[in-house]
Amino acid sequence: MTVCHGLNLRALDGKMRLTGIADTEQLSVKINLPYQTNIDKNTMANPTTKQDLLTAIADGYAKLNEQIDKMSAEEIAAPFSFTADPKKCGARWQNDRCLRDLLTHLYEWQVLMEIFVKNIREGHPKDYLPDEYRKNYHEMDRMLVEKHQNTTLEEAKELLAQSHQNMLDLAGSFSEEELFTKGYFKCTYTTTMAAYFLSVTASPYLQAVKLLKMHQKNCKRK
Repeated sequence: MTVCHGLNLRALDGKMRLTGIADTEQLSVKINLPYQTNIDKNTMANPTTKQDLLTAIADGYAKLNEQIDKMSAEEIAAPFSFTADPKKCGARWQNDRCLRDLLTHLYEWQVLMEIFVKNIREGHPKDYLPDEYRKNYHEMDRMLVEKHQNTTLEEAKELLAQSHQNMLDLAGSFSEEELFTKGYFKCTYTTTMAAYFLSVTASPYLQAVKLLKMHQKNCKRK
């Protein structure tokens, strides 16, 4: 949980209410981050330099691929069973029904990040979340997953590999000041550009690893 003095968040009844505490997932949406950026301190420290950021992104992707390589063909083919309970997988992942869905979901978040950066550099910055989904990001996540129901697993891997490399290239093209100064770009509000990059790479990569491990355990119980 995060202490937030005087922060307005949407309650279960749909109304905006003042709160002193916010779930990190709610908070990430409030400031238009696609995913919470808390790095597991047991895995890596929060990056404070460009090189640290690039290393965190690369390491997270490597860990994701290592986990996939550990899965059997049966585990890869089996549908996820934990998505029926958002408390176990997190609301952002509840539409992912298999490994293909998970990988294309990551890919689509990174595509939105590419558009976010492109808009900044072309001089007409916009929020990361498209206007039509800013108040209903769960619907956006659902549509991102449904978009790839005819995408194969191998195609999903290739798409993510390319967008991951694009994230490394884009992050590397920013200066240290641009990456780590809060609000350097108005469309990042009170956070940093580095936090946006983390929120579509290292953070969800590590969460995806945890979900795949959970999936493996579920498969072994059957």
